[in-house]
Amino acid sequence: NCNKMLSLVGSPLSLAGASAPGVAMRAGTPAMAVERSASIPFLKKPPALDGSMVGDVGFDPLGISTTIIELGGDLRYVREAELMHGRQAMLATVGFVFPKLFGTLPAEWAKDISLNPLEAQYQIPPVALGQIAISIAIAEGLRSRIVFSNDPDYVVGDHGFGAGMLKGKSEAQVKDMKMKELAHCRLAMVAITGMFFQTAITGSLYPLVDKF
Repeated sequence: NCNKMLSLVGSPLSLAGASAPGVAMRAGTPAMAVERSASIPFLKKPPALDGSMVGDVGFDPLGISTTIIELGGDLRYVREAELMHGRQAMLATVGFVFPKLFGTLPAEWAKDISLNPLEAQYQIPPVALGQIAISIAIAEGLRSRIVFSNDPDYVVGDHGFGAGMLKGKSEAQVKDMKMKELAHCRLAMVAITGMFFQTAITGSLYPLVDKF
């Protein structure tokens, strides 16, 4: 009986020993290396983000860039949109607190407008809103002529404003300036979102504004 029990125990051990080399071979087989995103290391690097654009660190957890490329789109247009939103966000962060810190416009209609930007937007006279809307339409119309001109020499985000600041700089310095602008754009988009929610919930923007 003891011999039978030992033989039963020994059988799986011997099978395991026999299969061990096979397991070792499979474990030693080289696997295809998966390139990871520099910004989110646990996700795969989006195939459309090859690092050729300034500020490309592979951040696209929703796969938007891949979808755009598959639909025949152009990532340069997406970068144009990112820059435009970022520049507007930088202006918005300043405009959010400027009236409270430095006062409103020296106009009769501005005297009774709240210093809280979330309330002020509903108190602006229709005439002023109309002027703002017309100005935006003109600016966007001029910009769209540049963006959709199919000019091969068009540089994304370059609309002639502040271009003189790049004169005389090397290619590396220009790239560094573009990276700085893009970083400020992304920071401002996050910042204005936080400013909006903080003001909406607390009515203040501490430490910049104790109370609107």
